[in-house]
Amino acid sequence: MTDLSDLGFLVARIFLSAVYLYSAADKLTHRVDSIAELQALKLPNPEQLRWAVIAVQLIGGLTILLGIYSGWGAALLLGFTAFATFLAHRPFDHEGPARRMQFTIALEHLAICGGLLLLMFLGPGRYSLDWMVR
Repeated sequence: MTDLSDLGFLVARIFLSAVYLYSAADKLTHRVDSIAELQALKLPNPEQLRWAVIAVQLIGGLTILLGIYSGWGAALLLGFTAFATFLAHRPFDHEGPARRMQFTIALEHLAICGGLLLLMFLGPGRYSLDWMVR
């Protein structure tokens, strides 16, 4: 890879991790709202589940950002994102503008999953902790 490609991998990792790190921070600082979101999905034990989601997003986000065990972090977040999208963004459960909005969100999550797959198969690039400890 060239230096420019490795820089591109770093920027891509920053962008991918930002989604999850922001979401984890939001769930930490807005407890009531995050619990209400889980309750609206009729999920059991929303307080405990909130902590599990925060842990997945923090661990996965940090592994991707730092580029250490990034393939495992990407796999963790890929599974989480696919499951959460299937659970929470079901366009055919809606009509009109709500259907279009949910479909758009599902496609955006699918794009994120594509980025995670690329990271899993191509690696984090040279500007990563994985590369430094080789």
